[in-house]
Amino acid sequence: MDNFIFTYYGFFGILSQLIIFRELSVLFYGNELFLGTFLSSWLFWIGSGSLFVKRLFKKELRPKKYFSYGFLVISFLFPNTILIIRISKNLFPFGEFIGPVGTIVYTFAVMSCLCFIVGSQFSLACAVTFNRTKKETSIGQVYLYEALGAAIGGTLFTYLLIGTIPTFVMALVLSLTCVFVAWNLSEKIFSIKSALIFPVVLAILFFYFKAEPAINRFQWKKYQFIEQKETRNITYSLLGMGSIKNVFADGMLSANFPNPESYEPAVHWPLLATAAPRHILILGDSSLGTLKEALKHNPKSVDYVVLDRSFIDLIKPRLNPEDLSALEDPRVYIHYSDARFFIRKTQNKYDDIIINIPEVPNLKLNRFYTREFFNRARSVLEPDGIFALSITSSENYLSEQTKLFNASVYRTLQSVFKAIEVIPGDSLLLLASPSVIGMQKESMTKRLADRKILNRYVIPSYLEYKLEPKRRLELKELLAEMRDAKINRDFDPTTCFYFANFWFNKFASPLGYLALGASLLLIAFVLFKKKKSFLFLIQRKECLLLFILGFMSILLELILLLSFQIISGDVYWQMGILFASFMCGLFLGSALSVRFQDSSPRKLIALLALLSLTMIGLSVSAGYFLPHLANLSALQNILIFLSLFTLIGMVVGAAFVIAGFLTDENDVMEKAGNLYAADLWGAALGAVLTSNFIIPFLGILGTLNFSAFVGLIGLVIFLFSPRNKG
Repeated sequence: MDNFIFTYYGFFGILSQLIIFRELSVLFYGNELFLGTFLSSWLFWIGSGSLFVKRLFKKELRPKKYFSYGFLVISFLFPNTILIIRISKNLFPFGEFIGPVGTIVYTFAVMSCLCFIVGSQFSLACAVTFNRTKKETSIGQVYLYEALGAAIGGTLFTYLLIGTIPTFVMALVLSLTCVFVAWNLSEKIFSIKSALIFPVVLAILFFYFKAEPAINRFQWKKYQFIEQKETRNITYSLLGMGSIKNVFADGMLSANFPNPESYEPAVHWPLLATAAPRHILILGDSSLGTLKEALKHNPKSVDYVVLDRSFIDLIKPRLNPEDLSALEDPRVYIHYSDARFFIRKTQNKYDDIIINIPEVPNLKLNRFYTREFFNRARSVLEPDGIFALSITSSENYLSEQTKLFNASVYRTLQSVFKAIEVIPGDSLLLLASPSVIGMQKESMTKRLADRKILNRYVIPSYLEYKLEPKRRLELKELLAEMRDAKINRDFDPTTCFYFANFWFNKFASPLGYLALGASLLLIAFVLFKKKKSFLFLIQRKECLLLFILGFMSILLELILLLSFQIISGDVYWQMGILFASFMCGLFLGSALSVRFQDSSPRKLIALLALLSLTMIGLSVSAGYFLPHLANLSALQNILIFLSLFTLIGMVVGAAFVIAGFLTDENDVMEKAGNLYAADLWGAALGAVLTSNFIIPFLGILGTLNFSAFVGLIGLVIFLFSPRNKG
């Protein structure tokens, strides 16, 4: 029964991690760099809980009793954490990205209670096993079954749960299971205390289930909340404001309708510049309103690519008759696919490609503004076809960050297409073609009349005003003069880094970082007020090596996750199976390392050195092969990434168990806590530094070289520093 509970502990850990991350990704607008801060807070507090649980209780600790209480507390904290995150949406300015200091402080605060208790359960589980078996392998046993449970949970989350069951319902079911686990562990199952506590907890969980709709309305209180759909990749929220319906994807405005002021220019400029737009490709959820406008040009076919069917299901009942008629027009073919994957696989050629995807610079969206994507788009264009996209700009004044972003996209288009034309405005419209683009107002006005197109905004006087040569020429010169703007690449996403550095500089005031530093010092003082609490990292070199390996492993995992997002765009859906493969690696590494229990210290040190060299080699080699994976199929990529995560997990799992054999510590709970904390704190530090500092300044591939350098330094210290016992 104990092994089943340890397996459930790992199962709960991975599912709660994935669920909370989904909730926080909505709060932080799906920005992937936040992933590091989230993992850092998760790992830091779990490591702290595993290390300090014993010091919170008396020496005559009864581990099974507190292990039971821990599950009961978790059942209460887990849904509360989700509700707090949803309510928190109103604490931050709507539509503004939160700076690095605010992100770190908020995430560490909201994750503290739940993760501390979850972490303490690991040390308690080791103590429960040791009391029952009196075997030194108790740490490895718990670690192994925890990894097994996490692997099962991650796999089920990816292929069964996500997109099928709402995350809050999953959270309540997991909390309910925690209640029954706690009840099973209780030493006096049928006591009066149990008869009072467990029904109260069940009643609270039932109340949460009933309260969730009210919480959803509260988090969108500035709008009329209509409906929410959770898919594998995205959480869609449909909200009303007057006569306008707004669709938010992961907290970020994705589409609104009806909105002809936005739709008309995005469609009519490229189609009026095309002599005969017969076959049109429209990319992006927010392109829904453009269908009606595109059909005014009487094309033979319009391919409309949408990421998820749920988007259409959500908005279709609310469409006006004209938009609904356009959606059901026999010339319109709806494809439910990632836009980049569709362009790669299609055999069709198009006269016009219109991309209407938000340009907020996270990696998922940045994939549609890179040189690699523009090259693929050009390959499916007719020789005289036009590729069109709109990006945020300003009619009269451009901030430095906006100029850099616009210039980067402009230069990237220039590197692929022969001709580039600009239409200035609050949205900068960019037209690109392998040949010449005809932008004469006479020909465009004539086509508007010949095609008998009636518009509200794109009319002859509008065309004449926007085609004024001086303004367009000045804008082209301004963009060309931005020498600091680099070409945007898949694995050198400069637009993302411009955005990250902009927010870093905006919020990186000395006072903010002084406050953050003071907070960390205060936490350190509370946690490390006993000298022994801190010195275990430098007194025991096996703990120091675990710290370094934890740092490197999370850095590699983050780079792989970001790379997977760049290549596929669906890391939020596949994250469960990727984490599951890492946990499978932990399981295999832990299981295979048990055979070295009776090995000499010299052999154990050699094994740890070999594992470190493996991690260093992986860091160096990844920088060379990752950019080439974009040319492989989706199946090939997922198999490669699963193998890489499994390999990293095997190294970390083996190192943890071998370090346990090398550690001289009589108290199994103290020993487990020290090793677990060293591993997790190294990963926590690596995660927060990688996302907020290392990647924005060194880039994705440069970060891998930094990882190898850190690994070499750690290995040298491990091999040549004296080993202190105890």
